[in-house]
Amino acid sequence: MKKFVVLFLFPLTILAQGVSSTMLDDTIYVIGSKEKAFFIPGSAHFIDKKELETFNYTDVNRVLDKVPGVYIQEEDGLGLRPNIGLRGAHPHRSRKVTLMEDGILVGPAPYAAPAAYYFPSTSRIDSMEVFKGPSSVQYGPNSIGGAINMVTPTLFRKGNISDVEMNGGQVSDLKISNHGNAGSYSWFVQANHKEGELFKKLPTGKELEIEQNDLLMKFSKKFNSFDQKLSFKFSYADEDSDETYLGTTAQDFNANSDQRYAASQDDNMKWERYGVTTSYDFSPRSNIKVSNTVYHHQMKRNWTKFNKIAGEQDFRTALAGNNDNELIQLLKGERNSNGALENITIGANDREYFSQGFQSKAKISFDTGTVYHEANIGVRIHRDQVSRNHSEVEAAMVNKLLVYDASTNTITNRLEDTATAIAFFAEDEVMIDKLSIKVGARTEFINNTSDARDGTIRKENSESVFVPGIGVNYSLTNNAVVLAGVNKGVTLVGPGQNDNVDPEEAINYELGFRIKAPVYVEAIGFYSDYSNIKGTCSFSGGCTGADLDTQYNGGKAEIYGLESIASHTLNAGKFSFPIKLGYTFTVARFREDNISENREWGIGKIRAGDPLLTFP
Repeated sequence: MKKFVVLFLFPLTILAQGVSSTMLDDTIYVIGSKEKAFFIPGSAHFIDKKELETFNYTDVNRVLDKVPGVYIQEEDGLGLRPNIGLRGAHPHRSRKVTLMEDGILVGPAPYAAPAAYYFPSTSRIDSMEVFKGPSSVQYGPNSIGGAINMVTPTLFRKGNISDVEMNGGQVSDLKISNHGNAGSYSWFVQANHKEGELFKKLPTGKELEIEQNDLLMKFSKKFNSFDQKLSFKFSYADEDSDETYLGTTAQDFNANSDQRYAASQDDNMKWERYGVTTSYDFSPRSNIKVSNTVYHHQMKRNWTKFNKIAGEQDFRTALAGNNDNELIQLLKGERNSNGALENITIGANDREYFSQGFQSKAKISFDTGTVYHEANIGVRIHRDQVSRNHSEVEAAMVNKLLVYDASTNTITNRLEDTATAIAFFAEDEVMIDKLSIKVGARTEFINNTSDARDGTIRKENSESVFVPGIGVNYSLTNNAVVLAGVNKGVTLVGPGQNDNVDPEEAINYELGFRIKAPVYVEAIGFYSDYSNIKGTCSFSGGCTGADLDTQYNGGKAEIYGLESIASHTLNAGKFSFPIKLGYTFTVARFREDNISENREWGIGKIRAGDPLLTFP
């Protein structure tokens, strides 16, 4: 048995899964409570079940916009595919944030294609944990700004409970759940259905709709010896929504923000995703907790959408004028196409993803004299892939309707990108009286392949990263702490990029304080010194064809600011009035001259001092 214990303790720990300091059943937590977040050495926020139930949000953006230092770029008004950035990192499709559910990487292909085209339904989230600065060192692959962990309902809670919840409106949803226990067994099952009409309207009168389904099943069995627990989680979700990337001119938006152009009438996103996770947790001694997880996620999606006007390769520039622009009139359906060069090109971005791996983590608590240690070690072995089958077809605009020409259907992208990674993590939190010091580091070794699927390897590259960090928390009183930290942040290059593209790297600093009573106040100043900032040419940024998903070096940059929050509950007899105020100030700019080929920064000369998030 001794050999068995060593096997699981020292290969191996989950990089993205945490263990609560209180009980083995809560291995999915990293922080675990607001109280623990107060004393953590670094910036971390915990949104508990009570807060989520109070506001009953169905849009995760509404949950996260209350956390200081979190930046949300709205897209569809429903939070279907959130754009989340932490501490100034570009929020586009949350590609620079490590996203986890129950401590497991949740993106469709977190290494090979980190853009988060899938995000867990808010209805199944029981609590959320947000990490920035030194608190995020252990989480990868991309953690330039931080990480987010979404926690689903835990098992072995008291009682057997069934629940039905309905929300009505333009978009309505129905949620049915059941949690139960029977001796050493526990389970949780939840089904959620959402459907309704989208906010925007087409000039054709066609209704734009959304339908989503989400199923979550969790089962667990406890064993007496070594406090063992075997758990299984299955999830399924799908979506059919008439969503688009195509916006409107500022003039049209100001006149009617709910309108959509006729050229987007057939835009539609369909996806289907399932995930299976099996975990084995045990505690061979009272001060040792071990968790091992095997996971597999698979997703298929197809986003059919307006790509461009056939004869206009740079339609963003062409549409920058006013509403007298003939191309705008064409998109709105106010006039018909005049020849093939004015056909509307509709693209079908058909992709299949998988993400799978093994994670293991060991947490060891021990004393060395008057010093208390909580040490974590771990490993993750991971593989993911995105397989593309993109195509385009042309359609003429005729009386506000699209008339397709099937003979123009062509394949535009069949790249298959694959990433294989192994990551190690080690951390020790040392507590000496009122002082807590957390020192940790993560190292990853990644091999990427980009295959044109014509029998030859298009491109192969390998990279490795080392991400250290240290955080300090000192208790001035039981209700006041000061904290400071420094860590390295990294965004990986990924498959298929040019050899001259470098990883995005920054040294991040933070300094702040927290006060609990009589009013909760937190203020943290941060400074991120980028040796290289990296941009990605996305479709929403105006890129198509071969330029799509191309990465660019931006050179030296800096992001700094202040994130703060204050909260208090006013009591008046039987009534209570919770008040929360948040404020985040950020400056993000280049620190050296450069020439940009990335549309999201603007094409042409970049000068030191130019802001980072500018658009042409």
